Amino acid sequence: MQVVRGYAPDQGKFLVTQWNLAKCYWRFGTVDVKNSGSGQVDEDYVPPTDGALGAGSGLKRVLPMTVEPPLTVTPVLEIDHLLILEVEETYFGAFGDVLHLIFYSFMGSISSAMLVAPPVTAAVPWESAVQGEVLRSFGCARWDSAESNPDAALRAVIDHLRFKRDQVPSDGKYRLQPSTVSDLALDSKTWSSAVIGTLSEWLETSSQSYCLQSLEQELSWASHLGVYGIILPSPPNSCELFAAALSRIGLGSICTTQLMVRIPLLRQVDGAEVDGWNSWNALRLLCDQNPRLQVCLELTEDLPETDRELHRWLAEPVRSVIIPTDAFLTNKQGFPVLSKRHKAFLLQLFRNKVQVILQGLPEGAKETETEKYLHYVARLFQSRPAPTAQEQFETPYHDWLQAPLQPLQDNLESQTYETFEKDPVKYVQYEEAIHRCLQDKLAAGKKQLVAMVVGAGRGPLVVAVRSAAVRAGAQVKIWAVEKNPNAVVTLRHRCAVEEWTNVEVIGEDMRFWDAPRKADLIVSELLGSFGDNELSPECLDGAQRFLEPDGACIPSKYTSSLTPVTTHKLWNDVKNYNDLAHFETAYVVKFHQAFYPTSQVEKCFEFSHPNWELSSNDRYAQIEFTSEVDALVHGFAGYFHCELYAGLSVSINPESYSEGMFSWFPIYFPLRTPVNLKRGEKLTSHWWRCSNDRKVWYEWAVTAPTPQPIHNPGGRSYSVGK
Repeated sequence: MQVVRGYAPDQGKFLVTQWNLAKCYWRFGTVDVKNSGSGQVDEDYVPPTDGALGAGSGLKRVLPMTVEPPLTVTPVLEIDHLLILEVEETYFGAFGDVLHLIFYSFMGSISSAMLVAPPVTAAVPWESAVQGEVLRSFGCARWDSAESNPDAALRAVIDHLRFKRDQVPSDGKYRLQPSTVSDLALDSKTWSSAVIGTLSEWLETSSQSYCLQSLEQELSWASHLGVYGIILPSPPNSCELFAAALSRIGLGSICTTQLMVRIPLLRQVDGAEVDGWNSWNALRLLCDQNPRLQVCLELTEDLPETDRELHRWLAEPVRSVIIPTDAFLTNKQGFPVLSKRHKAFLLQLFRNKVQVILQGLPEGAKETETEKYLHYVARLFQSRPAPTAQEQFETPYHDWLQAPLQPLQDNLESQTYETFEKDPVKYVQYEEAIHRCLQDKLAAGKKQLVAMVVGAGRGPLVVAVRSAAVRAGAQVKIWAVEKNPNAVVTLRHRCAVEEWTNVEVIGEDMRFWDAPRKADLIVSELLGSFGDNELSPECLDGAQRFLEPDGACIPSKYTSSLTPVTTHKLWNDVKNYNDLAHFETAYVVKFHQAFYPTSQVEKCFEFSHPNWELSSNDRYAQIEFTSEVDALVHGFAGYFHCELYAGLSVSINPESYSEGMFSWFPIYFPLRTPVNLKRGEKLTSHWWRCSNDRKVWYEWAVTAPTPQPIHNPGGRSYSVGK
């Protein structure tokens, strides 16, 4: 496909853009004009093609084209799949101010991108483009060497704000010289959705006053333009002055856009390699972990020594990643590729929806050289495996704080029941456990068996008991006990419609119902994300008075466990409530942007059923962890492992996780003050499960390396009602 971009009457040439949309390839060139029959130039003439370019086709030599001069295109920035390209300045000297805005996407379809020239750009925007078809152009600036004045052309900065550095003037006052002549260069929608700004690289100067002036003016100008985001220079080794200026100006009321600080994975300091994460951690702590401060992560040729050090970045607010050409290797075919570690890390970053910036393409590189890098990153992005059914289910819940269920106080809604019933693993395990239990009862000489399903909900466990009984050849009477009157309606309907002749529905609280006889088996699914946090121990202790002495409980045992977690986003979400109560509340969370400083997952509380001695369900545990890497701990992730019967289990503990199960997400216990740990340093935590006549609650505290206040004493902020 080709598009006539302009006409140069004094040279008798059209300026033409030639496209291969299937391969995301494009180039500029000139074509001699065709004279009309009258000898006048036909300015509406469109050069003929040798063949149509359709979606999926390769580039065809559609017309003789002369590229004058050779064109160098450099990818500068890609954000939300908006690719920003930088064009060699000599090109604009030859063709004046005829530019265009092109559309490109890493996903293979034309999306949105920008062509720019240093130091400022004349631009003619396109309205839209799609795979296989450029819809239309708003027009093209006419180039006439005799009349055109390049300085009078429309000037717009499309790639980023190029603030020019001046020496500190004698009066000590900074004078802003942005590459944008004014904010009229683009409409507000384009500024806010397609433009990224970069600040001057020299903000750390000997003059603190001058640095503050420059930062304030540049951020103020960027905020006035309403750009999509701003990239800040890398912080210096001692970043106190930079952090103070940033907190005072950039993170205050002056700038309202997202700020991304450029952080290399490794940096040279006095001849030694220093981990860039420590620079970022120092800066964000000085800036009070402001959620508006994000990371533009720069891949370096060498990576940190261990994968655990790399994985820390998966929990940080990385908005974009810079890939310099120095990080690429050349394979046997001569194409640029990333090392296995670089590739694996970039694939992990893609999970967090980062944008890619290619940097450092060689001067004078041909379009095909640029294309190699672009296509490699595009293929890498497209090589990600399709999400599984479980991943599709979990995606909307990523890093979303949810209050744990309180089934004894609240009646669950139909949608909640439906979600749990879709679990493809849990009920299969339950049915097999019930089947083994029934076989054992039959082998012991039992003939007429009674099973009590407590907390029956809408009946999935009733179905599991009935199916297991058929498989075992056992005659089983089933009591389906449910306190939710709405779920009881559904249970009775299913009894009638599905002919559950051996099922009796009991619409009462299991703790207070008087059964006509004792049961051989009690089945329940009262577990919460921390095992006991939905009061399974209290409920089953109340129901076991109707269990035969040789009776069994499914589940028979469950153990909670904990590990420290870094989760910048979740901690800031809790902080945004601006009160103490939310820092003393446990949340159900599907961790996504999270990092675990240690591989230890330590046991916390354990409960077994039946609890014939009715021993107290209050608990205390002291747990110590050793950090395997420098890290900032924002709280603890909690899990459980549940033994159903005879070796069968369901678990969300990472060490014994039940693959494919999604009924439970982990639980998150936040810390009011994050703990900064060094590699090898001990983290000592204390945990209490407490209760009284009305409620059950947790308390937790950290005592090493630095003592912190006990969270939630007396259940003042968070508890589970009985």
